[in-house]
Amino acid sequence: MAETPQRETRRLMIFFGLVYFAQGLGQSGGLISQPLTNYLKSLGLNTDQATQLLAVLTIPWVIKPLYGLVSDFIPLFGYRRKSYLFLMNGVATAGFLWLTGLTTPEWIVTAMVLTALGIASSDVLVDAIMVEKGQQTGQIKRFQSQQWMWFNIAAVTTGILGGWLSDMLSPASALHTAALITACAPAGVLIATAFLVHEEKAALNPALLKSGTASLLSALKSRTLWIVAGFLAFWNFSPSFGTPMFYHMVDNLKFDQYFIGQLGSVTAVGSVLGAFVYQRYLAARYSSLALIYLSILLGTLSTVAYLLLADRPSAVILSFVTGLVGMVPFLTMLSMAAAACPPHAEGFTFAALMSVFNATSQASAIFGAHLYQNVLGQQLGPLIWISAAFTFAAFALVPFLPKLDEPPRSPAPVRGADD
Repeated sequence: MAETPQRETRRLMIFFGLVYFAQGLGQSGGLISQPLTNYLKSLGLNTDQATQLLAVLTIPWVIKPLYGLVSDFIPLFGYRRKSYLFLMNGVATAGFLWLTGLTTPEWIVTAMVLTALGIASSDVLVDAIMVEKGQQTGQIKRFQSQQWMWFNIAAVTTGILGGWLSDMLSPASALHTAALITACAPAGVLIATAFLVHEEKAALNPALLKSGTASLLSALKSRTLWIVAGFLAFWNFSPSFGTPMFYHMVDNLKFDQYFIGQLGSVTAVGSVLGAFVYQRYLAARYSSLALIYLSILLGTLSTVAYLLLADRPSAVILSFVTGLVGMVPFLTMLSMAAAACPPHAEGFTFAALMSVFNATSQASAIFGAHLYQNVLGQQLGPLIWISAAFTFAAFALVPFLPKLDEPPRSPAPVRGADD
């Protein structure tokens, strides 16, 4: 008996929630993040050195379009998504297990590259399913909010546990323990894929390849896609956060590791609430244009608010408020990117837009760390103003954005798989 649309939506909502919970635990900004940064700091690396060493971890995320291109057009063992999900989550699991026995920064980063490769490619595959099914059903905003609500539920756990490990264990032991726990995340995605991804077998289809290639070329020439990519890059340039913020909290504000981990959990609690509010009250009521304007305003104000960071109470309040209001712009930008993807090349196009998002984030982190360490005398305030200025200036780009509120699309008849 064929699966009803309601049952399919429920299954996908469960799958997206489980996978993004695992990603919240497993990606480089998850449980491993604080123990890793603290370990590098214990070795004597300053903020600029640590940021540059870890910059290579962005490469697997920047080349995400490659994963999308391969999975869109070349089935593996008869499947466009499912087989790749098994393979790449296996790579990530192996990388984390290898990390449990490493101590030198160079080998640690090598293992982390493997984990990033596995998780980034898995993210592309899951997002390809989300974009395709979301466009067919008109559920993009709902699927996005489900994904990131559960991602931030995981972040509540990783913040508390990462801080506790960093505070209670030696830096090396905390890193190795975090790696062992984190290995469970991609292993969990393997299990979720086996039970929740329903996909018909597909062969390499010349007609589909021709149609997909045409869509891909159309996407590369699309003024809409380039405008959206430019907007995402400009909006996401935020050099004040990341490693400079961590070093500022440790060196200038004298926060201990456990408290910094708790702040991450407080932010995640706010983000969970923000994702719920977005899904329940904002996504269906307001146009994408209205949400973009609201996002730029909230993003600017929440960034400037960090000028008030001075002690533990202010840190708790800012972390919660930033997590709460930050989900509105974040989910709006992701939904805008997903709505702009053409059919037959969903994996490649959405991954390309997210690569712009990730590359800009890493470039701003490197730029911010260099200014913080070498130019600004480890003062965070000027970086906050730079971040806020870039976010606010995105208002000037809004009139050039395309209209992205479209009716649901029917499934394309030439597709070889039902994801």
